[in-house]
Amino acid sequence: MPPTPASHDPQTPRPPLRARILGIDIARGLALFGMMATHVLPRMDETGDLTAVALLQGRASALFAILAGFSIILSTRSALAHTGGRGWAAASAGLVIRGALIALIGFALGELPSGIAIILVNYGVLFVIAPLFLRLPTWLLGVSAWAWFLVTPQLSHAIRSSVDSGFADSGLTVPAFSNMHMADTWVGLFLTGYYPLLQWVGYILLGMWLARIDWSDLHRRITLLIAGGALTTLALSASALLMNMRGRWELDSLYGEESVTGVHTYVDRVIMLGAYGVTPADSPWWLVTAGPHSGTTFDLVQTAGVAMAVLALCLLLGPLLDRGPALVHAWLSRPGSMPLSMYTLHICLLALGEMTALRTVPWLDTQTEWFWVNVVAVIVAGLVWTGLVSSRGPLEAVLTAAVRAVQRSVLGDGLDPSGGQTPADDRSPPDCQNPPDGARVSGPRRPQPPPSA
Repeated sequence: MPPTPASHDPQTPRPPLRARILGIDIARGLALFGMMATHVLPRMDETGDLTAVALLQGRASALFAILAGFSIILSTRSALAHTGGRGWAAASAGLVIRGALIALIGFALGELPSGIAIILVNYGVLFVIAPLFLRLPTWLLGVSAWAWFLVTPQLSHAIRSSVDSGFADSGLTVPAFSNMHMADTWVGLFLTGYYPLLQWVGYILLGMWLARIDWSDLHRRITLLIAGGALTTLALSASALLMNMRGRWELDSLYGEESVTGVHTYVDRVIMLGAYGVTPADSPWWLVTAGPHSGTTFDLVQTAGVAMAVLALCLLLGPLLDRGPALVHAWLSRPGSMPLSMYTLHICLLALGEMTALRTVPWLDTQTEWFWVNVVAVIVAGLVWTGLVSSRGPLEAVLTAAVRAVQRSVLGDGLDPSGGQTPADDRSPPDCQNPPDGARVSGPRRPQPPPSA
């Protein structure tokens, strides 16, 4: 685990803010393109072997969620600088309005036939919940994050195993305006869906804790990298050990060892490709798997570890890349600076391909070609928008305006929610961050193969 925060000596030089933000934008860009790969490219080949894309499954979304927690701290620091209760009230109001608008965008995207499980509604709710944790001391944020990973998977299993199968499968509905009135939609958001909030709050807490730590020290960033790798290795190794000792035998005896695909059994598929956000609730031995999107403690810890390592690498590279030509990193950092807009563009492209004959064009009829069309579209859109219009994406700009208006009304007409900072100082990660690497929507939880995520 990374070191506890230390007080910063004001005489010690800190890396430029722009370089630190550049590192975060690069991390977001990596998560964005990783998500796009899992949406479009196959995770298993014809022989039943995993492709490289399978390594990204579940990990890109965890990185986005942790960066969301990171950004919650950065984007509220100006409002919280105001003394008294109004500072916290303004920061909280900003998070609530931001979360509500993100959720509305998610409901709208859910109406499109993209074939993707949209995560924006889940993210919106996480932002609405975040004010509950803003005042926690740094040490308690860290303890809460890791305790959340340990406790909530077992709690989820206990709740889901106590109800009938219909309730347990209620989370397969993608949130949309057409079903937002249904109880199953909200049960899915919090408990049984692709990105169950019961477990995912832990990612936000971890990101908030990491954001409170002073990463200007090179040794701390290296420690974060090592800690992330160690946690990932520990979680995967412990899961494999428990599965080999007893878990695999128990699950095979329950589900049988017949292949459901001609190559792998159902248990194989869940272990290799993951589940639909949570594992089946018919055996506690599912809790020892580390499969992508299984929502177990081992899954949460290993994905959090990967995200920590990636974030550390990006924070290490940020100052180096900031001193070089922008072209070296702009293709990644510019889309990463406006993730909500770029994610929305990606979903709209996928829906366009489903609704029209676009995918039948000879040079667009393979998954690889379609993936590169999405990548090029996102890169070009990010470069053109930031080069000609604004450093903030179009949707990010709308959310920023709404948040500042709400914060200004809470603080009073004479107080500036930015705390008098210059625009450069206020260039915290965009206000509506961290789109999801959603999962493909494909039928019932069993025995269909899990969606990409």
